[in-house]
Amino acid sequence: MRASLLLVPLLFWPALPAYASPAAADKEATYEIEVLIIENRLPELVGEELLAQDPASVRIRGLETTSPPEAAGGESFLQAVVAPQLERDGHYRVLARTHWQQTVDPSPRQSAKPVRIVSLNPSNPNELEGTIRFSMSRYLHLDVNLLFRPQAADSATLPVYRISEQRRVKSQETQYFDHPQFGVLVRVMPVDKPEKDKKP
Repeated sequence: MRASLLLVPLLFWPALPAYASPAAADKEATYEIEVLIIENRLPELVGEELLAQDPASVRIRGLETTSPPEAAGGESFLQAVVAPQLERDGHYRVLARTHWQQTVDPSPRQSAKPVRIVSLNPSNPNELEGTIRFSMSRYLHLDVNLLFRPQAADSATLPVYRISEQRRVKSQETQYFDHPQFGVLVRVMPVDKPEKDKKP
């Protein structure tokens, strides 16, 4: 059974209603983007999507130009509820978790800078690296570009796995980017700005 099937109950959690957003986004709006990245530890999953045996030879370009996320207070739903459940299951390990608020408008997608994703593992900070970009053109989009280097006794044979995918999304839905070795849960939620903060 693939990890994505095991995650189905969490994707359709009652607190995660998948209401469709408008078919086309035509004005500036603010969203909170929740991200949870997990390692799959299911023994029957064998990933052959290997990039290289030398982890130093595979990098994500442009990390130095990434944009820091606009701070969002407290814990997100994925952090507070989903992450503990997955870790209790024993078949998953949380690699990274973050959430931020971002205001987007229908200008070209290239104007939205990617957000750098940082590993939670202090003993191996290079275990996970990459970016997630949230943007709007006519629709909302997520671009995920991540490298995962699982720990191994022999660092000379350390494998590198990658998720690189662009996807059109709707707000109030949870997206799962799947890979046999690791996965990415992203939840995009609209944020209601106070009237005084809205542009005329």
